[in-house]
Amino acid sequence: MATDAVRALVDAGTVRPAEADRAAANRDLAAARAHLESAALLVGPDPTGGFVMAYDATRKAITAHLRANGFRVRKGPGEHERTAAYAIAAFDPAIAEHLDALDEMRRLRHQSEYGARLIVPEELHVALVHARAIVAAVERDLT
Repeated sequence: MATDAVRALVDAGTVRPAEADRAAANRDLAAARAHLESAALLVGPDPTGGFVMAYDATRKAITAHLRANGFRVRKGPGEHERTAAYAIAAFDPAIAEHLDALDEMRRLRHQSEYGARLIVPEELHVALVHARAIVAAVERDLT
């Protein structure tokens, strides 16, 4: 699977070819599902922690898609942005709304990690909607 948009990311050096690893992809996807379940449990006691887990669920699901299709993102600063760029290029446009939200989730996660911003329960609820949709899209693509 390599759309023209994914090939453009490869040409730009954003994404690199790698050996496809279906077993690692399945482990990443299982971790993403577990993160979603855990994040939902944290809405009341720790919405910031839950938000980070919801975000990580999306990132791990996208990484699973990369691995299964024989790609990896270039490491280093901006890696999360490159991971999102891959998702936008590779995933069904029907989930564009959820992929658009991924960038906002990335920014909020960054603020919570480095700017001591606390996430409120409503932000976690919204993040879970988007994270579930992205994880489900990866599950559909990989089955």
